[in-house]
Amino acid sequence: MDRLGLGVEALRGRNPRLVYCSMTGFGARGPWQRRKGYEGVVNAKTGRMREFSGIADREGPGFTAVPSAGFGALHGALQGILAALHVRRRTGRGSHVETSLLQGNTAYDMIRWYALQAASNDPLAADRLKSWGAVQHQIPRPNYLTAVTRDGVWLQFANTMPHLFMAQMVALGLTDLYSDPRYVDLPALSDPDDSEGVWEAVLERVREKTWAEWKAILDEERDVAVEPFHTVEQAFDHPQVRHNGHVVQVGGQEQAGPLVRMAELPAVAPRPAPALGVSSELLDRPWEPREPGPEGAAPTAPLDGVTVVDFATYYATPFGSSLLADLGARVIKVEPPEGDYSRYVAGRMLHFKTTGGKESLAIDLKTGEGREVVHRMLAHADIVLHNFRPGVADRLGIGYEHTKQLNPRVVYHYGASYGDSGPYSFKPAFHPIAGAIGGGAIAQMPPSELDPADAELPIEELKQKAWRLLQANEGNPDVNAALSVGTALLLGLHGREEHGLGQYQTTSMLCANIYANGDAALRYEGKPARVEPDALLLGVGPLSRLYQTADDGWVFVAAPFEHEWRALATAIGREELLEDPRFVSRVARAEHADALAEVLAETFATRDADGWERLLAEHDVACARADGPTVAEFAVEEPSNYELGFTVPVEHPIYGRYARHGAIVTLDSAPARIGPACEVGEHSERILAELGYSSEEIEALAGAGVVALFEQADEETRAAAAISRSQQRGAV
Repeated sequence: MDRLGLGVEALRGRNPRLVYCSMTGFGARGPWQRRKGYEGVVNAKTGRMREFSGIADREGPGFTAVPSAGFGALHGALQGILAALHVRRRTGRGSHVETSLLQGNTAYDMIRWYALQAASNDPLAADRLKSWGAVQHQIPRPNYLTAVTRDGVWLQFANTMPHLFMAQMVALGLTDLYSDPRYVDLPALSDPDDSEGVWEAVLERVREKTWAEWKAILDEERDVAVEPFHTVEQAFDHPQVRHNGHVVQVGGQEQAGPLVRMAELPAVAPRPAPALGVSSELLDRPWEPREPGPEGAAPTAPLDGVTVVDFATYYATPFGSSLLADLGARVIKVEPPEGDYSRYVAGRMLHFKTTGGKESLAIDLKTGEGREVVHRMLAHADIVLHNFRPGVADRLGIGYEHTKQLNPRVVYHYGASYGDSGPYSFKPAFHPIAGAIGGGAIAQMPPSELDPADAELPIEELKQKAWRLLQANEGNPDVNAALSVGTALLLGLHGREEHGLGQYQTTSMLCANIYANGDAALRYEGKPARVEPDALLLGVGPLSRLYQTADDGWVFVAAPFEHEWRALATAIGREELLEDPRFVSRVARAEHADALAEVLAETFATRDADGWERLLAEHDVACARADGPTVAEFAVEEPSNYELGFTVPVEHPIYGRYARHGAIVTLDSAPARIGPACEVGEHSERILAELGYSSEEIEALAGAGVVALFEQADEETRAAAAISRSQQRGAV
C-alpha cells in the first residue's frame, strides 16, 4: 500500500480522522512479516493443522477445511474498526487498526495454551493437553458423543451438564447404566475404559432405530441436545434457521442473512454483489473532505469507560465479551456464589479464556437482595448480555424489559444457541451442536466418508468413524459464535453512539457457524459444488496441499496464481514442468491435478521440511512446516509472539504468572489491556462498595450467602480450595 501511495501515513496526511484497517497473514512486523498469508500456510505454521490429525486414514496433520484464521481476522478487523470509531468520537483522532490471520487463529485455542503451562503440576491439564479435541485416548467423553441411526443418519449429542445427560439416557432407554458403580458419576468419568463402555452402549442403542423413530422420541424430551449433521446448504432448511431469518433471498439466490438482529436498527436489505467495474452510485455521491476537529486526550485503552455486565456461561457468549475486555472495556462477570459451572469443565481450564480481563461478582440472583444489587449495577451499564434459554433471564429479574426500565440506553444482547423464539428455542445446545448444523463438521470430514450403510459396520469400525466425525466437529463452533458476539456488542455500542438508541439485539450460534462456512453458504440453480479436500485431507489441489518430506515431516504449499506456480517450479528445480503440456495452464493443471500432485510429492520427499520452508521462502513461495510446534507450543514458546503482543504474560491471584493470548486486533491510538482470568467473587467487595454498600452491609450479604467474597488466603490454600470446588462439582 505504501508503494501504491495508499499507506496509512500518506492517507492520514489527507484525513487525520481516518480509520485505516490493515489485515496481514502473520503481522506487519516480526520474523514472518514478508511471508504470504494464505489461510493454509498460517494454519500450518501455527500448529492448527495438527489439531485435525487422525481424521483421515493416514498419519500427520490434516488440512483445515473451515477458514478459521480468516474468520477470526475478519472479526478482529470489524471489532477494531468499531472500537476505532468509538475512540474517534471521544478524541477526534483516527486510528490504524491492525489484525492478522495469525491473531485470528489465536481465538480458536480454547485451553491448550494454558494446559501446556500447567501440565507439570496439574494431572487434569496434562491429560487435556494430549487429548483435547473432544477425545480422550480416541475415546470421547460421555457428554459429547456421535452416533448413527439405522438408516445412516449421523447424530451429534452434546449433553454436558448432569441433568441434560440424564435426559439423554432416559430418551435412549439407557438409565440402567446408572446402576453400575462405574457410571454413578455420569457424565463425569475419569477412566477411559468406563467412557468407552458408555460410548459403545450409546452407539449400539442408536443404531437400533431410524432417525424418524428417534426424532419422535427425542422431540418429547425437552432437555436433550442432539442434532443430525448438515452441510451448510442443508442448514438453510433447518426450521430454526428459517424462523430466525438466517436465510434471505438476494438477486435470485439464497444466502446467509444478517449476523446480528437489532430491534431498533434493523439491517438493511442486502444487495447483489456488483458486477466488475459497476460503481453502485459510489462516484455519484457528494464526497466532502473531512476536516479535523478538536482533539481530546488519548484513552488508556480503546474501550476505556465502557461497562459490560456479563451473565453468560460456558464459552461462546462469555468469550465474546472477553474480546471487549482485551480492548479495555470493564467487563463484570456475574456468577453464582459457588462459581459459574463452566469453571469446572475441561479440566478447570476453560474459564482462563472466558474470564480473561474480567471482574467477578459472585451473587445469588435467586434472592431478592441479590437482584437488588444487580439492578443497581444494570442502571449504569452500557452493555448487558446473557445466553440463558428463553424465559430464564426474566425469572431472574434481568430480562430486557426490566433492564430497559432501569436503563433505557442499554445495549442488551442475547447470545442465543438456537434463538429467542421459534420451534427449537427452548432446546439446549452446546459447542458441537452448532458445528453439526452449520456445516463445519461435514466440511472437515473426508468426502464420502459418511455412508448410509454405516450402521451395519462392526463396532470397532463404527467407533473409529464416530471418533473421526467428533474430532472434525471439535475445532471451531463455539469460537465462531464468540467472535460474532464480540462484533455484535460493538455494533450495538456504535448504534447507540450514532443514534442515541439503546436496544435489544441477538445473535445465534447457528448463524455464526453458517457464516464461518460462507464459501458455500449460497443456494442457486446451477451453483458449483463446494470445493472439498481430498480423501486423505491433504488439501484442495496440488497447489494448495500438504506434502510429506524426507524427514517424515510435512509442509503445506500454496501457489494459486500463475506467477507463484512458475516460482514454485523454479525453486524446486523442476523448470521442465512449466513446459509440460499437462501443466502449462490453470485449466490443464486442474485436468491433471492427480499427476501434478504425484510429481510434486516425489520432489518434496527429497528434502527435509525445514529445508523446504527456507528454500521456498527465498523464492517468495508460500510454504510452512505443518508438523512443527503444536498450537500451544507456538503460542507459549515462540519468542516473536511476546515481542508483537500476540502472547502476553499476566499475573493471577492464585496461579501466579502465566502467558495468555493477546488481543485479536490492535489500534495505534490506544493500547490493548490484557488481564488475567478472574477468580470467583474476586471483585465482589469492591463492586458492592462502588454501588454504595457499606462494609457492614457487605458482610451481612456475605453472611447470608447472597454474595461470595474472595478470601485473601495464601496461594497454597487458595489452590487447594479451587481443586476442592472442582471435585465437589464434578469436573466434566
